[in-house]
Amino acid sequence: MLDESLRQRLEALNRERIPAPAVRTRPTAPPQVPKLRRVDPPHTKKQQALFERGEVVSNERGTHLAVRVPIAELWPEGDGLLHARHEQLAQAVDFESADVRQSFVQSFPSRFLGLDLETCGLSGSALFLVGLVRSCDDQFVVELLFARNYAEEAAVLCSLGERLSATDTLVTFNGKSFDWPMVSDRWRRYLLDRQSPLPDLVHYDVLHHARRKWRTTLPDCKLQTIERMICRRSRTGDIAGHLIPGAYDHYVQTGKTTEMEQVLYHNAIDLVTLLDVAMRLAG
Repeated sequence: MLDESLRQRLEALNRERIPAPAVRTRPTAPPQVPKLRRVDPPHTKKQQALFERGEVVSNERGTHLAVRVPIAELWPEGDGLLHARHEQLAQAVDFESADVRQSFVQSFPSRFLGLDLETCGLSGSALFLVGLVRSCDDQFVVELLFARNYAEEAAVLCSLGERLSATDTLVTFNGKSFDWPMVSDRWRRYLLDRQSPLPDLVHYDVLHHARRKWRTTLPDCKLQTIERMICRRSRTGDIAGHLIPGAYDHYVQTGKTTEMEQVLYHNAIDLVTLLDVAMRLAG
């Protein structure tokens, strides 16, 4: 290091300033960034528990799995909103009207049944899951009737028949074109019509009314589009509909329930949205 007096003499000879030696400092440590805690999306834990909550039920055609979930677990404010909407609708109901929406209001909450199927394909394929939404013991519940293998389909249909016998109005989304014809076809396949014909119910197909109301304001009238843009809810952990038949076949072959948890959740949320939209369109 240069002596200060020597540095000044050298500056005089060179007529230029010699920079002072730099002072060495220790580098400062970068600021610590706190680690973010992972937060699971809504309903993930409930979704993964649906299959485990199933109970084996028996009827004259065999056994199957049944899962019952209070709608409040899937839609926390649902019970209160549904009763409030019904109270408003009931004040304006026209008991002389033949409109299926009025029939729905009259049969609500004890004599309606929401229906949504999961099947192994299009017409003629087996159905393995009958999803229902109804009122039971003074609360709204989603009930999932599940065939653990292809041989349990008849037992699932038989349990569906028991619920239909206490129903006046059937509520579906595109059910006139798909769900009800599928039920009728499988019902005849197992000769259930010889013992107990399917009841002649008022059928409130929500899709038809949704198209009339929103076809010019929504990009399409798919149930999940209405759920996102009208009901203002979005899903997490869902499975695409076209993957469901393959997922069920994989479950039957392996017994692994991971994808079936997603399928049960998918069907349960479809039923919640079905009932929500049915109420919105009934006015």
